[in-house]
Amino acid sequence: MYIILEAPDRVGKDTQIALIIKRLSDRVFHKMHYSALPFKNPDKHTSHSAAQYEQMFEIMKQLKPSGINVIFNRSHLGESIYAPLYRGYSGDYVFSIESKHIRELRDNVYLITMVNTPEILMSRDDGQSLYSNGEELRAEIDGFVRAHRKSLIKNKLLLEIGTMTPDEVSNIITDFLTEAQPEYNPLQQSLFNEIL
Repeated sequence: MYIILEAPDRVGKDTQIALIIKRLSDRVFHKMHYSALPFKNPDKHTSHSAAQYEQMFEIMKQLKPSGINVIFNRSHLGESIYAPLYRGYSGDYVFSIESKHIRELRDNVYLITMVNTPEILMSRDDGQSLYSNGEELRAEIDGFVRAHRKSLIKNKLLLEIGTMTPDEVSNIITDFLTEAQPEYNPLQQSLFNEIL
């Protein structure tokens, strides 16, 4: 099982990752973070990012026979949002990378995209976010919704959190993840480091 959590800053990805691990305690999850580090040169940035996201999907494909579970805190989809908003070019090349790999992984990947209102997110901001005003944040939120809908990942959940508590959000996510959960074999987890 490969779980991808995408969301703007301050939505609660880390909280939900911790709750997923706690609630699906019969499984061992490995956490990975895929977020592009922007280069000033667009060509250098896209080539570096493309290689990084190719690697992400290759890791999934190598791990697939082992049944190892990974949670990705951000993934390739963020590039399709942040590149046009803050770097001045399209990041939609990530959908080509996804389409090249996703058929082989289709039933094993779960995309969870969480969004909230600009007002709630701005009230939680710690000054580390890329956006500088509510208009930019609205564009980010719209970008996450667009990327979620454009993604070819079959198992998708788009959550507008509003005033739900973390536990209420986690209930929805856990129900979504357990609907089609394959059998788990804890002996398979030892293969993780060997494959990487």
